[in-house]
Amino acid sequence: MASLVHAFTLAFLLFPMRLAFGGEPDVNAHPEMQSPSITGCMTTACHGSNVPDAKNWQRAGKIWFDTDPHARAYTSLLTETSAKMVSRLAEKELKPTSDEYREVLNAKCISCHSNENVSESQRVLGADCQVCHGSADAWGSEHYSSEWKSLGKNRFDGTERINVESMAGRAKVCASCHVGELDRKMGQNKGLDREVDHRLMAAGHPPMYFEFESYLRRYPVHWDTQDESVALGSKLGMERWRVGKISTAIAKLNLLVARAERSTSKSPHAADWPELTEYSCTSCHHSLGQPSWRRTRGSNTNTLANWDDWTVSQLDCAVRDQSIEELNFQLGGLKKSVEHTMPEPMQVGLLAGSLKGWLEMELNYVSSPSENSAEVMLLKLKSRMASVDSLKSWESATQWYLATRVLSEGIGILGSKAPVSFVKEDPFVRSGTWLPTASKEFDAPTYFDPDMLNNYSTELKRQLQTRP
Repeated sequence: MASLVHAFTLAFLLFPMRLAFGGEPDVNAHPEMQSPSITGCMTTACHGSNVPDAKNWQRAGKIWFDTDPHARAYTSLLTETSAKMVSRLAEKELKPTSDEYREVLNAKCISCHSNENVSESQRVLGADCQVCHGSADAWGSEHYSSEWKSLGKNRFDGTERINVESMAGRAKVCASCHVGELDRKMGQNKGLDREVDHRLMAAGHPPMYFEFESYLRRYPVHWDTQDESVALGSKLGMERWRVGKISTAIAKLNLLVARAERSTSKSPHAADWPELTEYSCTSCHHSLGQPSWRRTRGSNTNTLANWDDWTVSQLDCAVRDQSIEELNFQLGGLKKSVEHTMPEPMQVGLLAGSLKGWLEMELNYVSSPSENSAEVMLLKLKSRMASVDSLKSWESATQWYLATRVLSEGIGILGSKAPVSFVKEDPFVRSGTWLPTASKEFDAPTYFDPDMLNNYSTELKRQLQTRP
């Protein structure tokens, strides 16, 4: 038992931290806050094994604590960097021992950096199992029975257990924090908003550049499936990229709809419209010198700033061929509305809501085995890559890089030749396993220029000519 799960040892060691944050949370302010515990999940007979050759699901607790960044999500709020951010948000210097510091964390940070529905003494465990899987109480004792497993995907219906076996369901859970979600009504962590707005970014929070396939490829696997242990280039990699693109776009549009609706309410944030994080950072933050690619704007003089296309780039490759025309029509109308000098929130909300609903239906189609064909995806990406002539922003350049990386390795898997080795030095994405000490997945370099991609795209196009 000494090696059971040292996460709980950490919890007890850090238990005095709760005193530094003013004791227990105000359950009257948030009556949905309960205190379920994952202790029962972490017994040696369940997910707390420390035997090296045990199955991943049996060692899930140790894998999570040793290698999963989510286990350290809360303690990251106690660093010197976080203290500076909190003080900037409060517009005065705050000490981590003050009640005001805790109040800022509860209002702005806890809903993603921890399990907001547990007592404060448990929050040192960060974003624990229940954040992604649902309350430990909801799982009960029958979930490991053969009868329950035989029910298939329907076994999640009518319960508060979150289905992360579904690729789309998993992407939705990830996007809730890594993209954002307002007015949450479902799941274990319902109640508090999840949003990195311009105020939080100005205080020092990094932008939310989330790409599902790339993150999942580096994520420490604590479940058992041979298919998901493979790197990029497999058919599963193509599925993850496609489902992730659509799911992330849905989450972003859902956030935009909620922001538009909030702007017409009596919310304290109603005046924060348009929310500046909807736009590309380099629309405003750029060198004033010339020439500068960052100052390249369209000819539309009514444009406030360029809409951040991180989540919508390559959507035409992810949807079905017969859906591309409708996608471009809806996406073009929304982009024009968002980029107007005075974007009208009701119009933006209606357009974003329409596109979101349409993409949700599209996701149901592309998630089916018949539509989720790696061969079809490769052909679409190959065709689109051949027509890419110029890239105007770091966001779109990085998304194209990720897409062509899928294409490059995918051709090697499906064809008789080796993968296209067009990446020798990677200026966009750092490779390797996602460990607690690993570097960020994406980081916009200060001296980035879209032409950085030219060498890669030129070589890739050349090699594509010789591929099936």
